[in-house]
Amino acid sequence: MNNKDSHIRKAVKHYAAGHFEKALYWYTMAITLDENDADLFSERGVTHYHLGNLKAALSDMDRARDLEPNNPYRYSSRAYIRDAMGDLEGAVKDYQQTIFLDSEDAIAHNNLGLLEEKLGRHSAAKALFNLADQLADGGEKNTKPLETVQKPVNIQKLVNQSRQAKSIWREARNVFTTRAAFADFITFVRKGFK
Repeated sequence: MNNKDSHIRKAVKHYAAGHFEKALYWYTMAITLDENDADLFSERGVTHYHLGNLKAALSDMDRARDLEPNNPYRYSSRAYIRDAMGDLEGAVKDYQQTIFLDSEDAIAHNNLGLLEEKLGRHSAAKALFNLADQLADGGEKNTKPLETVQKPVNIQKLVNQSRQAKSIWREARNVFTTRAAFADFITFVRKGFK
């Protein structure tokens, strides 16, 4: 067994035992022997996450993504860290890229839905949850072709529709919660929608 494999084995052992500082040390030692192993950066990033070192975790996830830019897992890992850091829009973009690279990733659709829900974009969230359920069920209930969410542009359309619906709801709510807006509404109705 070479030193890199020995270091990885020790890191995994310590990580499984919850000894994250020791796992971090051994992942770092393995990286010094192979700075082109995306999995090592990803695993060290997860270890940093468990230690609360979110900036270091994101840095390692960035490096893993740079080494494997076509691997959807690299983007979903970054999205998870960005969400933990409060960078919801950045996390949304990473989940969108995950879905662009793997349109059948039910977990990415679900997690993107959770972010859209956090951002108050409930229509987009609901559409993503439905699609995630369809994908998890093997696509048997799928009534929409997958092309509708393969590209981030289409997901952005869902987001924009949700924002528009939210804006319409805000206006309707204002009509019935502010005296001046309600008076304007009554005048409008009395004039026959003129």
